[in-house]
Amino acid sequence: MPEKEKISETLKRLSRGKRVAVFGTGRSGKAAAELLSRFGIESDFYDEKNFESEKHAEIFDEKKCLKHSLVVYSPAFRPDCKWLKIAENKGLSSICEPDLAAAAWRGKIVAVTGTNGKTTLCRFISKVLNDAGIESFCAGNIGTPLCEFILGESEEKRVAICELSSFQTMRSKLLRPDAIAWTNFAPDHLDWHSDLREYFEAKFRLVENLKSEIFVAGSSVAKAAEEFGVKLPKRAKIFDENSVSKGDFPKPFDTKLQGRNFLAAKYFFEEAGGLFEGAKIGLRELEKSAETFSLSEHRFGAFEEVEGVRFYDDSKATNAHAAIAALEEQEGRNIVWLGGGKDKFCDLETLADTVAKRAKCAVLIGQTAEKMSSELSERGLQAVKAENMKEAVQKCFEMALEVKGDVLFSPGFSSFGMFSNYSERGKSFLNEVLCLKNSYK
Repeated sequence: MPEKEKISETLKRLSRGKRVAVFGTGRSGKAAAELLSRFGIESDFYDEKNFESEKHAEIFDEKKCLKHSLVVYSPAFRPDCKWLKIAENKGLSSICEPDLAAAAWRGKIVAVTGTNGKTTLCRFISKVLNDAGIESFCAGNIGTPLCEFILGESEEKRVAICELSSFQTMRSKLLRPDAIAWTNFAPDHLDWHSDLREYFEAKFRLVENLKSEIFVAGSSVAKAAEEFGVKLPKRAKIFDENSVSKGDFPKPFDTKLQGRNFLAAKYFFEEAGGLFEGAKIGLRELEKSAETFSLSEHRFGAFEEVEGVRFYDDSKATNAHAAIAALEEQEGRNIVWLGGGKDKFCDLETLADTVAKRAKCAVLIGQTAEKMSSELSERGLQAVKAENMKEAVQKCFEMALEVKGDVLFSPGFSSFGMFSNYSERGKSFLNEVLCLKNSYK
């Protein structure tokens, strides 16, 4: 049977011959609907949040259940969403968008997860494979849903490197990866998950569904598993996140922060060698690929300089763990820390301790500004609040001139409330820095 027909039959079995209910009109929802349509299955959109702007979307209720047997929901829908409860109480099956994609995908899937470093590791693994002549691409939380890549044409030869968040994996049913790389584990998304254990278990769903024994994880993952009484696979390969020193690996992995990603990739290819037939990928190949690899935008790297003050953009640091790692790279330098954002209800003490230890002063923005101001004041660090990015950059600049230092924008929190995502936030920061720079020309 041709590949397209096989995929079509799989999707028809899932939908049981009915129209599919798609929850969410964002990119994931639209990608799911387009995939279904490509293989002859019709769907209906439901989206309460965007009901007014999306004219083709409806409000879901018990009556709508009669039209459907399957719900495909966007990762933005919480597990306790009332619509999912209505659907499941009426006997409908529900799967997240990555599960739909996994049911249709015929190639290999490498799952990359973790609190931080997912995007860099995902992109680097893909680049190494492509450099070795194995066609691969990045999908998932990195920006492009896997559904968008499924055309039913020679896909068994391609490798999907899927960055997966806990939102995407918490109720995963059909996504069975061929290999897993789990970068690290630290508190995050406690505004979404009920507690740290639930956050860990959401990611661990991937491990429970793993097809093979290829599982690489950072030492913080093993530590968390022990604390929660969760047994890792016997053949789990654990790398020591704290063993990395500055300069251990080639640029752009020459910092401790990025060196951990290179180490994770090294361990991954040592374990996953047999997964990619005919490819010889060792340390030399990794180093060669690193020569032409560049970090994502807004991930602590290049800087802008104004009157001797360097401004570093690390807007992608959306949690305390990432901000702490960036701050620890600054040992021996005078730093003004610019941070704050949406409150995720995580413990602020460790972040505040690190800021007080590594920074000379701080400028705070967003919902957490008041809390962080209080935490830093208790530790004797000068901290001022700013209402917007323009004011924040100006205050950072003035403070940096006073302490003869540089500015590190590594927020430690998500961007929601002030910006739509970390990318928009980073662009806003850089734009204000460039405006400041132009004012001195």
